[in-house]
Amino acid sequence: MSTPTQTETTPQSTFARLRDLWNDYLPYWFMAPMVAVMVMITFFPGAYDLYLSLIAEPTLDVFAADFVGLRNFETAFTRGGAIHSFVITITVVVSALLLETILGFVLAALVAGVGSGRAKSFYRVLFIIPMAVAPVSLATIGRIMLNSEIGIIPYVINTGTPFAAPNFLSEIPLLTVILLDAWNWTPFMFIIFYAGLSSVPKTLIEASRVDGAPMWRRYVHVIIPYMKPVVFVATLIRLIDLFRTFGVVYGLTGGGPGTATQLVSINIYEQMFINNQITVAAAIAVVYLVLVVALCNVIIAKVGFEGVWD
Repeated sequence: MSTPTQTETTPQSTFARLRDLWNDYLPYWFMAPMVAVMVMITFFPGAYDLYLSLIAEPTLDVFAADFVGLRNFETAFTRGGAIHSFVITITVVVSALLLETILGFVLAALVAGVGSGRAKSFYRVLFIIPMAVAPVSLATIGRIMLNSEIGIIPYVINTGTPFAAPNFLSEIPLLTVILLDAWNWTPFMFIIFYAGLSSVPKTLIEASRVDGAPMWRRYVHVIIPYMKPVVFVATLIRLIDLFRTFGVVYGLTGGGPGTATQLVSINIYEQMFINNQITVAAAIAVVYLVLVVALCNVIIAKVGFEGVWD
C-alpha cells in the first residue's frame, strides 16, 4: 500500500485552508463590497474637502499643490462670515426643531384621540400635504403668500386684526424662515409621533386610567416614557436634516436681506460659486462637517444609549 507523497498532499491542504478561511470569514466577505462602497462615498469626499481646505489654489496634482496650512480657515472666520453663519444656523436649527417637535406631538395626540376612523384618515392626509411640497415650490409659494402687496397672509392680518402686517421678508426674515420650515416639516414629526402613539399598549393606558391619573399625567408618566425611542429617532433625523437646509431658505430670501438668513450651507455656496473662493468654502465645510458629526455622536452616546436603549 503506497503512502501519499508531499507533492500530492500540498495542493489539497492549501485548498482546504482556503476553504476554511472562506467559511470562517464568510459574513465579512459578503460585506466587503458594501464596506468598500461606503468608504468611497463617505470618506473620500471628506478627505478631498480637507485637502482643498489646506491648499492655496484647487488642483488635482497633490505634489504640485501649494499647502498653506490653516490660512483658509483663518480667512473663513475673519472675512468669510463663518461665525455669523454658524450662529444663524444654530438659531434656525434649535428653534425649528423645538417648534416642529412640540407641534408634531400635539397634532399626533389630537388625531390619536379622534374616535372616528374616517376623520383620522382625513386628518392624516391633510397634515401630510405640506411635506410633499418641493423646496423650490415652497419658496415660491412663500414669497407670493408673504408679499406685502399681493400676499394673502399680510392681507388677512391687515383686514382681520387691529395690527399692521410686518414685511415678513425684510423685517422678520429669520422668524419667517423658521415658521415656513415648521409648516413644511411638522408633518414629518406628526407621522412619526402618530405611529409611536399607536404602538403604546392600550393596557398601560387603561391601567393608568383605572388608577385615576388625569390625561396630562398619563402622557407625562406613561405615554412619553414609552415613546422615548420614537421621539429620539425622530428628533435626531430632523436635527441632521435641518443642518442641511438650503433650498427653501435660498429660494425665499437668498440668505438676506444682507446676511440675516445666511445659513452655513448658503455661505458655502456663495463662497464657492459667487466669490470663487473654493478653498475657503472647503474650510467652512470641513468645520461644519466636524461639528455636526461630533454633535450627533454626542447625542447618540449620551441620550441614545443611556436614556433610550438601556
